[in-house]
Amino acid sequence: MRFFSFKRWRARELLLSWAAYWTALIVVGLGPAAIAAWRASRVPASETGNINLNVSNTLISLIVSVNGRTTYSGSIHPIALALLVAGPPLAAWIAWAATRRRGEEVRELV
Repeated sequence: MRFFSFKRWRARELLLSWAAYWTALIVVGLGPAAIAAWRASRVPASETGNINLNVSNTLISLIVSVNGRTTYSGSIHPIALALLVAGPPLAAWIAWAATRRRGEEVRELV
């Protein structure tokens, strides 16, 4: 598993790992909500679709319904969201920076 050795990673691998993490987070975290919202926004004229997003200091919640029936409901605390978005990439950067030897960054850029 040499790929996961932070000693061998350059800045490019670190940035690619961040992009992969954020892409997976968007697909897994927002995928079901996006599909439900897309379906609710494209209902026939005889039906009603409703998308309700509520943002407060303590909770971000989304409720999607079609004809009064809830098709998606989800909520998250803003701190939990911030930790999901920034936590793992920050931890990867700290681990990567801790395993680097002094001067490697300069040689890598030249």
